[in-house]
Amino acid sequence: MKSIYKYFLKIYLILLFLFSGFLSADYPDKPITLITPYAAGGSNDLTARVFTSYLSKYLDQQVLIKLVPGQAGQKGTLEAIRSVADGYTMVFTDNYRDQLHQYTFPNEYYDTNEDLVTVARINYGQIAVIVRGDGPYETWEDLENDARSKPGKLKISHSGLWAALFVPEWEIMNRLDLKFRMIPYRGGGPAKAALLSGDVDVSMAFPATVAEDVAAGRVRILATAGPERQIDNIPSFTEIGLSPTTGFIHRIIMAPIDTPKDRLLKVRQALQELQNDQLYLDAMLQMGENTEYMDGIEYDNIRLQQSINYGNLINSMDKSK
Repeated sequence: MKSIYKYFLKIYLILLFLFSGFLSADYPDKPITLITPYAAGGSNDLTARVFTSYLSKYLDQQVLIKLVPGQAGQKGTLEAIRSVADGYTMVFTDNYRDQLHQYTFPNEYYDTNEDLVTVARINYGQIAVIVRGDGPYETWEDLENDARSKPGKLKISHSGLWAALFVPEWEIMNRLDLKFRMIPYRGGGPAKAALLSGDVDVSMAFPATVAEDVAAGRVRILATAGPERQIDNIPSFTEIGLSPTTGFIHRIIMAPIDTPKDRLLKVRQALQELQNDQLYLDAMLQMGENTEYMDGIEYDNIRLQQSINYGNLINSMDKSK
């Protein structure tokens, strides 16, 4: 049923594309829509707003952001896959929705490995454990000791099941044998707001989304993802006993699989030019984000390993039940 549905959908989109008269050499001759399957205010939303505002210069067309949150990213992803594969609709997604969700949210409507092609990775983010600045936890050790003394009592907010906050939180509990009460919210912004309001004891966020809060003393960072320290005197995840890859998010642009290769190339060339734009680089730096760009063809080499790693993660979860 799934294969038949996808076959006829693909035929329909190809015919619609051919008969629409879009095969001009002047691509793009109208704005490009970038679907982001996230709520407003999170790190991916903020990153998208920055790079699209500068990318328009190199495409000679606007890149319009369309927020389509819901169903753990499936709603926006499906809308992008069902769009005409003409290069005018793409999706800004991440490694969790691209490779993890095939295990956690399997569906009969699409397979990202078959229905999407990677345009480019914009950058990656390394998540952080955060608490209130006026709260009782000064260090990661303070939080860990309290969590061990009150298993299941401390509340931790996340941005939705199997999303960017949920996965590293679950890995912390699994690998460090800690128990938190996980409270879901619709995106990273609401998850942070729950911490600031005192509804939860701890959360996670990408440093760019809490930079102003840290400077104002509203938020304190206790640990950051990766094998090395991002911030002086703040331990890395590896130092507290986690995997070097825990808490990494790869932010990627993808397009419907049948998008013409010359149009993909034109977008990639524009993105490559963007990497030399000092105003863009400064804007990302000011936001606390890196600009570790990677071409889509190169990034595809990473996707296979991601799939294997996430399969192992789900297997370990099943065994721990």
